Order: sequence, then structure tokens, then C-alpha cells
Amino acid sequence: MSTGISTTGNLNSRGFTLVELMLVIILIGIVLVLAVPSTRHALMNDPLKKASRQIIGLERQLRADAVRTQIDHMLHLDLAHAAYWVITADMTPEKQDEIKKKPKTLPAGVEILDIVDGTNTKKSAGEVVIRCGRDNVCSPAVIHLSHHDKKMTIVMNPFLGVTDIDDQYVDLPVYGTGSNTSK
Repeated sequence: MSTGISTTGNLNSRGFTLVELMLVIILIGIVLVLAVPSTRHALMNDPLKKASRQIIGLERQLRADAVRTQIDHMLHLDLAHAAYWVITADMTPEKQDEIKKKPKTLPAGVEILDIVDGTNTKKSAGEVVIRCGRDNVCSPAVIHLSHHDKKMTIVMNPFLGVTDIDDQYVDLPVYGTGSNTSK
């Protein structure tokens, strides 16, 4: 019959000692100190990932703002200049023109290759508008970005509020899964 006494003569209470917990915390700290700077560097210095985070964050913000204010918000994307601006349905035409003259741009070197809109029309020039409505639904879109030889696909799902990212050019129709042919 075992009395539950460990080899050191202390009772074994099926727990961790303070020394064991401190050792685990120190090891986790060392791993984080080594891993975080390289991970942060990779995420922050990749213009393509930065651009995708910028677009996704903007879409989420516009969706929330549209619901909160009960006013439709439109994200305008200028494909030729990799630029964008936001207008709302209640803005005057003069105010819309003023905002259009001062667009924000994606990170340097990032291009918008094309956008597949809600009608499954692929546009590679001009302007595309993504509407975020007060009903919490945004226009569906597939956005293809490029930076040097790297490509990325952003898929905006209008009903689920989910945005998927693929680290390559994936030719998809907006609704359904369609043809997954990489270019």
C-alpha cells in the first residue's frame, strides 16, 4: 500500500511546485523574446500583407460604421493608382469630389491587379465601389493584389462578414467556389 510520499520525503499532492512553474514561465518568455521580433518584422515589413490588413480593417470598420450611423458607406478603389477613399450616402456631391481629390494609398509598390465585383465582372482598370450597408452587408468582392512577384487574393463574403486571404492569385467568382486556377 502506497502512502503517497515522494522520493524527497514530502507528500505528493499532484500539483506543480513553484520552481516548476517558474521554469515554464521563464522558458515561455525566452521563446517569445526570440520569436516575436522576427514574426513582427515579417508581418510589418511585407507590403502585401500590410495592404491586405489595411483593406480588411477598412471593410470591417465601414461595416460597423454603417450599422452604427444607419448610413451606407462606399469604399472606392482606384485600380490604376492603388488608392482608395470612403464616402457616405449622405454626402453632398461637392464633399464627395473633395474627398476623391485626397485619396489614401496602399503601401508603396502594391498594385491592385483586378477586382471581381458582385456581378462576377472582373475589372482591371478604373474604379470599383464596395458598398457597406446599414443592414451590415457589404458588396461581395474578390480583390487581387500584387507586389513585385508576389500575389494575394482577398475574398469578401457579404453575408457572413468573413474575409478570406490566399497568398496567391486565385481566380474565383464572387458566389460559390468556381474555378481555383492559380496564375
